[in-house]
Amino acid sequence: MPRLAAILVCTLLAGSLLPLAAASAGKLDAIKARGTLLVGVTESSPPFSYRDGGNGIVGYDVDLAEAVAKRLGVVMANVPLLPDDRIIALQSDRVDLVAVGMTRSKKRANDVDFSYAYLNSPHMILVRKPNGKASGIEHITELAGKKLALVRSASVDGKLKAAVPTMQIVFFDTYDAAFAALAGGRVDAFLADKMLVLWFAQKSGHAADFALIEDYQLPRTSGFALKKDEPQFRDFVDRTLLDLEASGEAKKIFDAWFAPLPRDFHIQPD
Repeated sequence: MPRLAAILVCTLLAGSLLPLAAASAGKLDAIKARGTLLVGVTESSPPFSYRDGGNGIVGYDVDLAEAVAKRLGVVMANVPLLPDDRIIALQSDRVDLVAVGMTRSKKRANDVDFSYAYLNSPHMILVRKPNGKASGIEHITELAGKKLALVRSASVDGKLKAAVPTMQIVFFDTYDAAFAALAGGRVDAFLADKMLVLWFAQKSGHAADFALIEDYQLPRTSGFALKKDEPQFRDFVDRTLLDLEASGEAKKIFDAWFAPLPRDFHIQPD
């Protein structure tokens, strides 16, 4: 009986330790064992991550995440997220990485890790140039008393607020709605990252009717957001991005979404 009791105790202890062992396994090993890379995406951030009718959720970031999944030898599963859920989803292991054109800000870096930047695109302001003619707005100070479109998840930086204290901010739920307001003349300007606003201008079929205000830029890079303190997985993602750059695949993915806009950056270590 004592021997049988000891065997039972050991068995129970071993069973109770299995969840602990799984919980302590590294993210990289857990993904391989699962056979699926869980990718946090959004339905409303074109061209980075958005729902395209029957094609599902697609975009520049989504294609890069697919390349990571292929390198891992696993399938990729999209997990739609709201902007406020991105960090929480990583911390709770609902997703393994977030691919939504996420800005690699110092504040966010307190809560998550970031991959190397796969997009270098400063925040800039787009204005209308009807029929290719200047709209009269060429400098940020000329936005005084004007309406600026901004998505609700974004913010205006201190430099712009100080330069144009009387500017009116008009919030929109999506980038599509913000650009439509600019194109329709309901606002005078649209603030977002450079590649995004130029993408909308190109997609409209009337790119010559829009222009950037050249004297305002706020540096911005974006990359995958990852759960903090998972160095093996982060290093794997970074190596994959560097390999995509070296092989030319990263440029192909960029051109598939942004051409004919030029790619004036390379994926490289920070």
